[in-house]
Amino acid sequence: MKSFKATFVAVLLVFGLVSLSSQTLAHSYVDTSTPEDGETVEETVDTITMHFDAGIEPATTAVVTDADGNEYTIGSEEFEGDDFIVHLDEPLPSGDYTVAWQALGADGHGTEGEFNFTVDAQEEEEVVEEEEPEVIEEEEADLEVEESAETDVEDEETDQNSGLVIAIVVAVLVVGFAVFFMSRRNKS
Repeated sequence: MKSFKATFVAVLLVFGLVSLSSQTLAHSYVDTSTPEDGETVEETVDTITMHFDAGIEPATTAVVTDADGNEYTIGSEEFEGDDFIVHLDEPLPSGDYTVAWQALGADGHGTEGEFNFTVDAQEEEEVVEEEEPEVIEEEEADLEVEESAETDVEDEETDQNSGLVIAIVVAVLVVGFAVFFMSRRNKS
């Protein structure tokens, strides 16, 4: 009986530690954004907000580019909880945009990804000489975002989900063994 109790307590401790470790090892990925991935916005955009699914550190960065690969200047960045807010120097005119981000999670692991949106702002009726927004030509190395970033996100989410499934299976097995041994003990 003492060995059963010791085994049962040990299994519960291991289960508890596995559950806690999967919580603390969660990497930070963009959960939602404004504008959202794939969204068409009907007004100019001068602020982009990314909400991460876990804590992020101030080393988190973002690069905003248009369909031609031109980079738009970021004026300032804010961190509010799990939100990373990017304020652009100039509003984005109509066009297709990509936001490539790199995050340093609170767990110390780096993640990266990207999302896209379209600005379809109505032209003002007044004829005003428009200034081109300040565009920075990107170096080839800065522009390149690994194609595996999306695969990494999917793999990470699968890893997190499989950890949860394993934890649930272990919990069911522990309860099943406990019921089995308790019912066997009561018959004796």
